[in-house]
Amino acid sequence: MARTGGDRGSWLRESRQVNPTHPIEKTPQFRASMTRFTERAGERLGAAFGALFSGAAEPTRNANAFAALAEHLGQPSVALHSGSLDARMAMLFEGGVVPLLIAAMFGFEAANDTGAPEPPQTPTPLEMRMIGEVGEALAAAFCDAFAPVADFDLAVEICEALEDDTLLGPKDAPSLLAPVTIKAPSGAFGVTLLIPHPFLTALAAAFARGPAPGAAKLDPVWSSRMERRVTESSLTLTAILDEFQMSLADVSGLRVGHVLPLADGGQGRVRIESGERGVFICSLGERAGRYALEVEDIIARPIEGPYPATTASP
Repeated sequence: MARTGGDRGSWLRESRQVNPTHPIEKTPQFRASMTRFTERAGERLGAAFGALFSGAAEPTRNANAFAALAEHLGQPSVALHSGSLDARMAMLFEGGVVPLLIAAMFGFEAANDTGAPEPPQTPTPLEMRMIGEVGEALAAAFCDAFAPVADFDLAVEICEALEDDTLLGPKDAPSLLAPVTIKAPSGAFGVTLLIPHPFLTALAAAFARGPAPGAAKLDPVWSSRMERRVTESSLTLTAILDEFQMSLADVSGLRVGHVLPLADGGQGRVRIESGERGVFICSLGERAGRYALEVEDIIARPIEGPYPATTASP
């Protein structure tokens, strides 16, 4: 007899067990590659969606494949296959990823509902297509991250709302869960890499064929490919000459021909921002009969806050 949703939760709690770790998990090469993955993830997603993304890894844990998949039923998932490793893995997405992607692409803040969350709905075909693009980008980032040590392919095989807890084979297959938080200007969403032990074993074999730990060097082809991807990524820059603090009554009273005086201390300097982060300080000038900006200074890290507000003149 099929189990109901309520039965599934108790069954999972009763049968869930701690699985032994895979030997590759504790190797410095694997840990370094996973760290590189979070960096490459931001770069790949930025190139795909035209916004500033970054990744942050969370502690890994072990579980059987059924327990991991049962926790994400109804949520978007991407199954990946590596022909060179002859193994499969999956990416499990938290709900709410699509609104954050859309907000990042079009440069507006995602809605911040403080009310009770709505029950997860089945993603539409268009939403699954966007999630598939994320899966493609993260798969490429995963290969990029491991390329200095092990060269393998990884392609999206299935992109769907998770309904089958045998997505990757037997339910009791031991797996490594590697949660990653993807940060965008509009917010953050979680992705869990579900890497079965057979995939890790095949990957360990690829590691064994790679360079020794003390002599590992970056592949120049891989490095140039990543450099080209990053330099070709689109980035929106905003030029800010001044900012004002005005009441709603003052704004509603503005008409064509009204003059808004600039702050005296500005001296015609323009701040260039990307995603509300300061990038350059420029001076306003003219070239070929058109307004132009000349870069005067690079805003040093740590990143500056928003442009200093000024009080509007009466």
